Amino acid sequence: MTRSRLELARTVTAQLRRREGRNLLAVGLYGSVSRGEDRAHSDIDLVLLVRSGKTGLQMLMRNGVLVSLLRLTWDEAADEVRGYSWNLPEALSGWRSVQELYDPRGLLRSLRDRSLRPRAHQFREAARGGFLGTFEDYGKLLNALEAEDTAEAREMAIWFTHGAAMILLCLERQVASTGRRVFAELPNQRGVGNAIRRLRYETLPLDETTRLARSVWTSLRSRARTQRIALPERG
Repeated sequence: MTRSRLELARTVTAQLRRREGRNLLAVGLYGSVSRGEDRAHSDIDLVLLVRSGKTGLQMLMRNGVLVSLLRLTWDEAADEVRGYSWNLPEALSGWRSVQELYDPRGLLRSLRDRSLRPRAHQFREAARGGFLGTFEDYGKLLNALEAEDTAEAREMAIWFTHGAAMILLCLERQVASTGRRVFAELPNQRGVGNAIRRLRYETLPLDETTRLARSVWTSLRSRARTQRIALPERG
């Protein structure tokens, strides 16, 4: 399976080089195909470093296979690897899997190498940002629970647990092996990882959802305080 997708990725890369010309700095393959773990319905993930122009995610179909093109400038790519985004454990995972398809200046190689050596302050700042973003979802979850709105509580539990999982990984300075393995690989010190998984995947009574949500938030805040990370104070 991987070989045919690799060949298709190389074909798309050649087309991109002709289309973009000097604007194209590098093309890399990441994700399941790069790791040799693709399956029958896997897509092809390509990251493009460009000098200028529109950036962001684009999709196209080639031979019945979905191809995702993530266009970034050098500054945007470097910020993902060296910065403090709330989903740092996922971002670094993607960069660690990058395989260069076109990289004449070694830019992708340098980014991949840097992703293997994240700094402690990156995880601290990413955790702090994660708390600020997840604070809103936690509040919405509590609102739904207090209103006894089961459907909304279930939805907000899913939103809340994504942020909580990223916070936990940042506090542990742990990078996910793949984006799809985030919840399977959560560390379970003091039961926090298991509580996050239960909130995300199980249909629970409202009182149990409330107990677990408050337990997760309290535990994450407590662990962050030991690292002297300033936090929002909702209980």
